[in-house]
Amino acid sequence: MLVVPAVDSHTHLNHPRLYHRLPEVLDRARRAGVSQMIVVGYDLPSSRSAVELAMAHPGLWAAVGVHPHEAKSFRRAASEALRALASNPRVVAIGETGLDFHRDLSPREQQREAFTAHAHLARELSLPLIVHCREAQEEMLAVATEEGEGGWIWHCFEGTAEQARRAVDMGMWIGLAGTVTYRNAQPLRQAVAEMPVERMVVETDSPYLSPAPGRMRDNEPANVLLVAEAIAGIRGVEVDDVIRATTENAKAAFRLEERGA
Repeated sequence: MLVVPAVDSHTHLNHPRLYHRLPEVLDRARRAGVSQMIVVGYDLPSSRSAVELAMAHPGLWAAVGVHPHEAKSFRRAASEALRALASNPRVVAIGETGLDFHRDLSPREQQREAFTAHAHLARELSLPLIVHCREAQEEMLAVATEEGEGGWIWHCFEGTAEQARRAVDMGMWIGLAGTVTYRNAQPLRQAVAEMPVERMVVETDSPYLSPAPGRMRDNEPANVLLVAEAIAGIRGVEVDDVIRATTENAKAAFRLEERGA
């Protein structure tokens, strides 16, 4: 049990792999000291589910958005549906959105269009934006420069120390996940060593990206402690210091205290 309560800033409890055993997943998270979790949508049905879960369970909050994999199906009607969902007081962010040039499941131009539409909606509603970025770091930073907005959360950061510096200079928060525990992630670990802890948030991206050594198992919010432990080891500090800082950062990024959290 953590001395300091933790926040999992990005989880998919709305995913079938976790949703169908939600009571035990939440119980393990609470016993591990994870007091609050941001349940993130990746399409319209999962965004609706995120809102429903946040309304039903104390300590859960929702983000609503359409993942870049689904950008090919993003239309004006989807944007309007997200706007309606975001009117719920349990919604604390727009996303996840962004660019994924690794799998390219949607044409890149459509990914950019959907990403920009999400950014405009977040600005209109004064909500932070959760950004997915895989093998598209420079392209994503270019969109951020064009939009001129701070307060974005770079989910599951996998860039360089230099890209992290640029993101932080734009006012972004850096989301760190189980990838920081992987042996082949030395550039990421170097970036973690150099980036300011004042802009870090921790996440699981569960059920994905389980920390080592359990990479073949479904990830859960309870494992956010393993992410914090890895960061503490990289930076040579106490894990409670990492949890304390990232919890305060998550509260600031999602303005949770304004919502009574």
